[in-house]
Amino acid sequence: MMKYKNIVIYGGSSEISKELIKIYINKCEKLIIFCRNKDEIKITFSSDYLKKIEIIEVELFDLKKILEIIKENVQEISGLIWIAGMTGNATNEYEDLDLAQKNIKINFFNPIIIINELSKKMIENKNCFIAIFTSVAGLRGRKKQLFYSAAKSGLIAYASGLRQKLNNKNIHVLTIIPGYMNTKSFREGNWSAPNFLITQPKKVALIIKHAIEKKKEVVYINLFWKFIMFAVNLIPEKLFKKFNF
Repeated sequence: MMKYKNIVIYGGSSEISKELIKIYINKCEKLIIFCRNKDEIKITFSSDYLKKIEIIEVELFDLKKILEIIKENVQEISGLIWIAGMTGNATNEYEDLDLAQKNIKINFFNPIIIINELSKKMIENKNCFIAIFTSVAGLRGRKKQLFYSAAKSGLIAYASGLRQKLNNKNIHVLTIIPGYMNTKSFREGNWSAPNFLITQPKKVALIIKHAIEKKKEVVYINLFWKFIMFAVNLIPEKLFKKFNF
């Protein structure tokens, strides 16, 4: 079985992160988990699991503190899975510049700076990987997700550029494009969708694991979204701007 050195999971208190922790706990020397609430992890896993987990509790908005932690506490790593982000409220963000900036920082600016710094900790030519959660929202801008769409679009572009930059160092970069996932944020956001468009956290984690092992460049968590977004992107702007979704 392939053994990684240290793996970082950023956004570690989500249901998907917990499933990924179960998968990778025995595939690496240590898991380094960045999260907002360390108790969410501590109450989920046994003491045996926790011996192999280093939990760093920090707010994603606090970029300066995060970079200091990375510099002082994170040494050689061979894997990074980025999950953190927020949807926000496009109506409020359009009216409030501070809210708009927060969305962009949390979904685009801060992630690319942090991923950039963590990528420098990768052990070159040692089968390393970086897996980045983006969103189907980043594939075409919509008024109901105005700043979120823009931020996720930027993150998709960044992942593509990083993949090209790190290719000669044998560091694999995976772009993850999820659709609806049955997580706490989905449920609390009062989203509704047919069951076939909603993926359970355990299945999401298994798809990510498979994509990393197969060194895929881009993976859709639910293939239905690939076809949906292909159709959406065919709609001309003159017609698309009249839609209300």
